[in-house]
Amino acid sequence: MIGAINTALSGLLAASKRVEEGATNIAQSTVSGAESSQLIEDIVDIKIAETSYKANLATLKVADEMSEELLDSFDQEV
Repeated sequence: MIGAINTALSGLLAASKRVEEGATNIAQSTVSGAESSQLIEDIVDIKIAETSYKANLATLKVADEMSEELLDSFDQEV
C-alpha cells in the first residue's frame, strides 16, 4: 500500500511539473509569437497532465480506503 501511495505522489509531482512547463511555454509563446502548433502541443500536454493528476488522486483515494478497511478489520478482531 505504501508503494501505491509513493507512486501516486510521484505521479502527482510529475503531472504538476508538466502543467508548469506547458503554462510557461504558453506564456512565453504569447510574448515571442511562437507557432500555433507548439501552442496546441502545450495545451494537449496540460490536458494529459490533468488526466494523470486525476488518476493519481484516485489511486490515493483507493489506498486510503484500503487502509481504513484494513484498520477496521484489525479493530474488529481485537
